[in-house]
Amino acid sequence: MPEFYRDHIFLNENTLALPYTSINQGRSIVIPRTNIDRVEQGNRVREEVTAAVAAFTQGAPNDDFVYIVFKSVPGFFLDLEKFDKGNFRLASYRKTNSDPGDETYEATVYLNRKAIGQFLTKVEQYITLNTIGGNPRHQSLLANLDQIRVATLESFWQEPELAFPANGEVVWWEIWLNRDQEKAVEDQLAPVFELLEVADIQVGSNRWLAFPENLVFLVKGTAEQLGATVLYTDRLAELRKPRETAEYFTYLDKPEQADWIADLIGRLDLSNQNSAIALCLLDTGINIGHPLLSGVIPQNHLDAIEPHWDRLDTHAQGHGTPMAGLAVYGDLSEVLPFNNPVRIYHHIESIKIIERNQPNNPELYGAITQEAVARAEIINPDFKRIVCMAVTSADLVHLGQPSSWSAAIDQLSFGAIGEPNETTLFFISGGNLPLLARIDFPIANDTASIEDPAQSFNAVTVGAYTIKDQIDLQQFPNALVVAQHGEMSPSNTTSMLWVQEWPRKPDIVMEGGNHGIHNGSLIDPDSLQLLSTGKGGLGRPWFTAFGDTSAATALASKFGAELYYYYPQYWPETIRALMVHSADWTPAMLGGHQIHELTPTQKLKLLATVGYGVPNFQRARYSASNSLSLIIQRSLKPYKFEESRVKTNDFHIIDLPWPVEALQDMLATPVQLKVTLSYFIEPNPGNKQYEMASSYRSHGLRFKMIDTYESDEAFAARISKESRDDDYLAEGGEHWILGNQIRDKGSVHKDIWHSTAADLATRRKIAVYSVGGWWKNRKALARYDHSIRYSLVVTIDTPDNGIDIYTPVLISIDIEP
Repeated sequence: MPEFYRDHIFLNENTLALPYTSINQGRSIVIPRTNIDRVEQGNRVREEVTAAVAAFTQGAPNDDFVYIVFKSVPGFFLDLEKFDKGNFRLASYRKTNSDPGDETYEATVYLNRKAIGQFLTKVEQYITLNTIGGNPRHQSLLANLDQIRVATLESFWQEPELAFPANGEVVWWEIWLNRDQEKAVEDQLAPVFELLEVADIQVGSNRWLAFPENLVFLVKGTAEQLGATVLYTDRLAELRKPRETAEYFTYLDKPEQADWIADLIGRLDLSNQNSAIALCLLDTGINIGHPLLSGVIPQNHLDAIEPHWDRLDTHAQGHGTPMAGLAVYGDLSEVLPFNNPVRIYHHIESIKIIERNQPNNPELYGAITQEAVARAEIINPDFKRIVCMAVTSADLVHLGQPSSWSAAIDQLSFGAIGEPNETTLFFISGGNLPLLARIDFPIANDTASIEDPAQSFNAVTVGAYTIKDQIDLQQFPNALVVAQHGEMSPSNTTSMLWVQEWPRKPDIVMEGGNHGIHNGSLIDPDSLQLLSTGKGGLGRPWFTAFGDTSAATALASKFGAELYYYYPQYWPETIRALMVHSADWTPAMLGGHQIHELTPTQKLKLLATVGYGVPNFQRARYSASNSLSLIIQRSLKPYKFEESRVKTNDFHIIDLPWPVEALQDMLATPVQLKVTLSYFIEPNPGNKQYEMASSYRSHGLRFKMIDTYESDEAFAARISKESRDDDYLAEGGEHWILGNQIRDKGSVHKDIWHSTAADLATRRKIAVYSVGGWWKNRKALARYDHSIRYSLVVTIDTPDNGIDIYTPVLISIDIEP
């Protein structure tokens, strides 16, 4: 797999940029290979199955069943339905190679004695018999099999980003067993626990989880111990690394919590705090007397919108203080149990905008927000700044239309004419579904609108998803989680009801916690929440469970601040572009499909519920030898005043510095191109026509890519009438996965393109051009003489096949110093 450790390549004004496009060969249904020798394939499958059965039973205490791993041919799917019926049971399934068009999959399958005989019979029929249509029998089951081997303990490992524990290493494991719906949970676990205890494997506490299809518990031991025991239970499904939850730490008394705090403080690395990056919280204040905050947030970084307010967190349960904890450390349940150094890359500022006993007048929130940012700029005038705001209002039914509050944020983000915003990027919570409505997840979320001011064009609107799915079933017998692993959080609001004119929100999602259902009622156990710094004080714990879109926004802001630390020279538009660009959808969000398999309606819903998905810091921060990201920052003068009216002016065609020879050598190798365009609009909420997006925004921008074998002249002519002559004939078009009808809303646009390396070698240009806005329509405001900025991120992903596309580009261009 590629290693992401190289800085992105920043292209100077005269630098050619290389977009590299990857085609995904994945299909929505299993398509069997047909150009193979069926006798040779069948004999090989039979031999490998027989060998795998012999190898497994050799070490097993009985020969009643076996676990066998079936691996697919690259670029083809396995017929999983055939592996999960009757005497077959699909124990686990994983993607072992994610390179577009070259994906491989492994299915670990349980076969009892009868299933082994049935499978070998199917192999014989595949070799000798045809269907009515003339194809080999069982072709979809057998034709795509590339390798069959005996299952080992590692075959069940479901943490692709983590190395499998080394031999002899004593670690905690999360054991997932297949659940028998006909038996009581205790009756299923008891014999397994007995087997483990006899083998001197430590079973975790009496807490276990029961999901519809799985039972989950923790054990401590070595891979060798588990390989000699749990591997030979007939219900093994998955192995994962256990994750500490907030519940464990909130149950501790205060002295025990203090021990964990002292350990974390001893691991803090503050050497990076000479940076000029601030994360500014607009919230309820912070109690910096908390031991995890006092050493990293100085008193002079606290202020309040009203001079007579104190700076402490006066929210009843604490809000600004847990926001600060997440903004500094992230989810503490992912930090406290480990012993690695914890580096802090940014400063924390707190501007208190909410006082419990003195609420602000709602119509002043836009002004309050602008003043709060100005106060932060006084504290640290030379800093780049991430502004984090989880204060929203559900009073306004805006359906995506701007308010004075959202327009104030758009204005701050845009800057002033001739003085563009060089420093500040907003992150705003999408707001939360009312607690009692969450029991109707996910239907209720579709009708719960993202709250004001999160409809802002220029801000990063943050929604919530969750991978937290552990409930103490002794405390809550038979409880179930509301959202499944990887789905949007029950708290998440959406833009499903918004008018199509307006941005699709949220832009991204981060962890926001989960809920459970127990005896028909909604429950909120700490294990399904994040862990952060508590408000503290007399009798109050140092740790608190925290969640919803507030927590997600704090995590996203931390992400943005750390990215800004590495790339302080980038515009705020570029930091936003990198975050959105790095995001991807979880399998649960996609419903088990690939993005290109979804219908347009499904794609629209995806963006309106979870945006572009979950950002990946490694992808946002780094390129790799076979995953190259090009950063382009440009200014464009979109309009001009001519013949007594405002006309469109210029558009850009950016030459992309493709490594043409390397691409041509790769021929039909599949590649993927991702493009993200980010810019800030100047808002015009005073315009009486602002129910139309083109009347609210100053301008819009769009991108197009040259098509295969399309001439430069035809490409320019496809965009601009002025480039056409009387004999113009179209030579190309657009072939994006999302498409302009879905992506071209708001002021950040992302799309994906799949093809081959040879095809990409001919596509060496991207165009950026303007569409309507009030700068063009409102002549009296005389904006036609001004330029706008945009950031373009272009990433090429190729299979991990040893071909380096990064270095040829690096040596061919003039690198920004």
